[in-house]
Amino acid sequence: MKYIFINHGFMGSNVENWFPWLKNKIDDKNNQVIIPQYPIDEERHFYLYWKNVLDVYKEFNYINSETIMIGHSSGCMFTIKYLIENNIKVNKLILVSGFNNYFSENEDEFHKEGNSSFYIDNESLIRVKDLCDEIICIYGYNDPYIPQEVFNDFALKLDAREVIVKDGGHLNKHAGYDTFEEILNYLK
Repeated sequence: MKYIFINHGFMGSNVENWFPWLKNKIDDKNNQVIIPQYPIDEERHFYLYWKNVLDVYKEFNYINSETIMIGHSSGCMFTIKYLIENNIKVNKLILVSGFNNYFSENEDEFHKEGNSSFYIDNESLIRVKDLCDEIICIYGYNDPYIPQEVFNDFALKLDAREVIVKDGGHLNKHAGYDTFEEILNYLK
């Protein structure tokens, strides 16, 4: 059995975007897709509380060298930080609209404080390369929240394969991504 995790981003949900579609598409006797719901209330929207959710799966060895970890948006930072802090090797890391240490000019203090708890210093960030057989960064060419150079820098630091989706936006529901056929190419 291969476990595939999808980690949503800041103020996200496990039933939004293309997450349920992907689960329905590939969840079978060989693949179990797990989409944890992380706390998004103001008091617990921090790394410490999110890691407690994933710790339960780690305890039962659901996160192992055969696991595929998928993160979306700030869920990418969370996923990387979790793997590094726990020194867990996984098969593949797929980072969709992922970034690190970036704040937009429009972010309020709640977003800045919550997101910054997921951030990783650059020296630690590159350590994740030793914990994955493959890293893929997928992002939209016209993301309305994150500048293209932030995505490029993130992928470069991770020595990741870059996949740019034309007119993909933030690869979320608002950009028309209730389904995400392209991601299937990277789950093999």
